[in-house]
Amino acid sequence: MVVLPQVRVARLRAAAPVLLALLTTAYGAVLRFDALHARYGPIERLSWAGSLLNTASAVGAPLRPPGFVWYHEPRPYVGGDPINYLRYAREMQTFYQGHLREPVFLAVTKVFLWLLDDADVAISFASASASTLAIPATYLLGRMFSPWIGVLAALGLAVDYNAVSWAPDGWRDDTFMLAFTLTAWLFVRFRRAPTHGNAVAVGLAGAVSCLTRITSVSFVLPGLALAIVDGLRAEWRRRWQGAIIAALTAGVLVTPYLVNCARATGDPLVAINAHTIYYRAGEGLPYDTPESALTYVRSKVLRRPVRELDTAFVGLFVHPIENKWTGFDLWRHGTAWWLLLCAVAGLVSFIFLPDGRLLLTLVFTSLVPYAFTWNVAGGGDWRFTMHVYPVLLVAAAYAVVRTLTNGAALIRTRQLPRFTRARFAGAVGLLLVGVGAAVAYRQMPYFTLREAIGLGESASIETGPRDAVFFRRGWAEPHQDGLVTVRVTRGDRGIVRIPLPESRQYSLALRLDPVTPTMPTNVTVLLNRNMIGRVALTWNPERVGTYRLRIPLRTSRVGANELLLVADGTVPASAAGPRYQWIDPREPIAIRLWYVRVVPE
Repeated sequence: MVVLPQVRVARLRAAAPVLLALLTTAYGAVLRFDALHARYGPIERLSWAGSLLNTASAVGAPLRPPGFVWYHEPRPYVGGDPINYLRYAREMQTFYQGHLREPVFLAVTKVFLWLLDDADVAISFASASASTLAIPATYLLGRMFSPWIGVLAALGLAVDYNAVSWAPDGWRDDTFMLAFTLTAWLFVRFRRAPTHGNAVAVGLAGAVSCLTRITSVSFVLPGLALAIVDGLRAEWRRRWQGAIIAALTAGVLVTPYLVNCARATGDPLVAINAHTIYYRAGEGLPYDTPESALTYVRSKVLRRPVRELDTAFVGLFVHPIENKWTGFDLWRHGTAWWLLLCAVAGLVSFIFLPDGRLLLTLVFTSLVPYAFTWNVAGGGDWRFTMHVYPVLLVAAAYAVVRTLTNGAALIRTRQLPRFTRARFAGAVGLLLVGVGAAVAYRQMPYFTLREAIGLGESASIETGPRDAVFFRRGWAEPHQDGLVTVRVTRGDRGIVRIPLPESRQYSLALRLDPVTPTMPTNVTVLLNRNMIGRVALTWNPERVGTYRLRIPLRTSRVGANELLLVADGTVPASAAGPRYQWIDPREPIAIRLWYVRVVPE
């Protein structure tokens, strides 16, 4: 009589995460289709689709936070890839047709076109459905660590404003996120149990990812390699066999598309190479002739190796992680920063877990195709790295759950966890690597600028999040002021560090303003304590002032040079107007600087 209630409680505990995951998915679906209705509805031709969107709108309106506001699109899908996806899907004759767009999202869109009587809104249904299905896929991935990690990660994807906002817009990135998340989940299953069935499943999922974005080969092959070597030695043979089965399965499914692309266009990788035109145009490079992605990246690296090293580092390890959390601030301000911190802690923790190392490998190798283009034209859009978001959410949830679990164990046992010598050495090594990476991240803009000037290019020292290596003393922190980011002098002077790679003639363009229309009136400019000019400040409320100076050859030196700006007066921040409310009202301030441009002559 006592056992039965215990069994029921155990079953309820086991079922609770699944039920919560289903409710979370339903809530995420309501938010996404509510957004679809507001932006691309109403649908009058099809009663079932119109009823679905009307229901989502009626249910979603009281459930979404005030910051979730949707605006109707007067010209749906125009001005981006979705309008082309619609055309390509309507023209699609066979799944494996040779085409510059991979077939999975086109096929999904074609199905919804059939269901929706060829209405354009079908592409919104395709992307929003994929975004919704990514929620339970995230739960499955997180559940590999614990059911509650899966629930928290799925909830994060369900309610994040950015994920919801992109969902109905008709991009293929939501479908790729779904494919990547399922592939990652199946990879973990295969690593734990390298059966032939799991190997085939990995191959199928990897093929779907490749046929959504052919660049997926960048993570499928490294994932298979790590799944082989990072496991029990006793299962070495089974892992090799499973990896071969997975690779053959994926190859058999992907090869027909590559062959047909070669037949139709002469390039099996046209889905990658055709788009270098867009990035070359964004960089102001010639784009009238075809160029492969490999040649494009190689030429960038050869032309500016330091800049591209910095670009790749930020594109792999910084930008895709730090730009993901802002959607949570619409629920509660400040949440984004804490979730970013949790995600970083979770990713670091993954280094010490076999499954975590596998996920880290999949995440960062999947970002390689975007690492060199994230800062070109629209290459930094949120959607381009959307596919790794579920893993980041799992990492954040892992950090939260593990912290709570370890904290509860500490309270219960009153004993700190034991650290083995290996764990201590690993932690110290990881700390050293982290410090080195932080120092490199801080210093690289200096060497990037030095490289550009050495090549005879004009280069700007711009204010912003990575400008500390240039702005040494006398400046307030960077501050967003309208459309520009500025620094303001604390006192009457500020120092800017300028790298000059060789002894030659240079000139400077200073973009700065006085903090008030009448004070200060002049700024004296010194380089390495030698006066090179004095500028009379002007005031234009519509634009930042520009002042040009020539650097005498005798005043400059090879290496770091100290540019000192000295104003002829200051005013308290309180007297400078509402623009400077973010500064201590008693602080004396003088000039507001946007950037310094160095021009080799």
